[in-house]
Amino acid sequence: MTQLARAAGVPGRDFGIRVPEKIHPAAEQIGHNLLGWASRVGLVADDRERARLDAARFHLLAARILPDAPEGGVEIFAQWVLWLFHLDDEQDEGAMGRSAELVHATYAAITSIVEGKPAPAGAPASVTALADLWVRTARGMSVQWRRRILEHIHHHRDAFLTQVAHRQNGTLASPEEYPSLRRDDNAMFMYDLLEVVYQTEISPDLVATPGWAELCAASSDLVAWCNDVVSLPRESAQGEITNYVIVLRRATGCDERTALEQVHAHIARRMHDLDEAERDVLIAARHLAPSKDPDRLRLVVRAIRDIPGAHLAWMYASGRHQERFTS
Repeated sequence: MTQLARAAGVPGRDFGIRVPEKIHPAAEQIGHNLLGWASRVGLVADDRERARLDAARFHLLAARILPDAPEGGVEIFAQWVLWLFHLDDEQDEGAMGRSAELVHATYAAITSIVEGKPAPAGAPASVTALADLWVRTARGMSVQWRRRILEHIHHHRDAFLTQVAHRQNGTLASPEEYPSLRRDDNAMFMYDLLEVVYQTEISPDLVATPGWAELCAASSDLVAWCNDVVSLPRESAQGEITNYVIVLRRATGCDERTALEQVHAHIARRMHDLDEAERDVLIAARHLAPSKDPDRLRLVVRAIRDIPGAHLAWMYASGRHQERFTS
């Protein structure tokens, strides 16, 4: 079912992470629909942006994470992936990356939409696109689930505000602070969306267990830390500071190779944590109130387990990252 993820001959980037081999059979149709949706809601304004989106191949990330999910659910998840990257680009490349006020204003508008209010007049494209996406996403989901995803969205906001403060002050997160900061910046609400895809909700009792929190956290950490390694050349050149390798190197005074070795060691440890958390969640699920649909619960757990490998495979295939291997 899996293979080892390797970086197409790039030295030092074999993470040993299993890549799910299956991909959704409707992947290309989902990609075509994704381009149409992005144009319709204003996330793509011209041919250049359309070509950039086409090259990014966000639909393949969704299709590899969710190879046997309902096609409509995979399409919604792909739209969220696109929306998240568009929001990140607004933060990293636009004025929001330097302005706490703009961050607060944007996330206030996002919060209003999640709470059922219309997008405010003059809102950026990321906000107006979410207004279209949220209605279809939240249909049928409970108040508890909506509160949970909004909490994760607020964590995403707070992580970005912390990054803005570090950029303004010329400081970095400490090695102790970095993992949780990077995890929240990595959008933990994407894990909540898997329940939408599989048309089920994880019981509050199971969500409250340490195993569930660790399962999602370990999966997210692996995505983020592998991304930090792959993105290191470009981010070093651009003066980016939200990178585990850079944080460790500056905090300890070691050279880049030593910092890379440390991150690889943390990745190996986190892979073990992910395996342990998956087992703990499945055991806890048997002892708590029975799930209405245990098969769907296992599908959600499997998707969380497969996200790091799927994301790694996507990075090596996406036009969004190709320059990082040739720079």
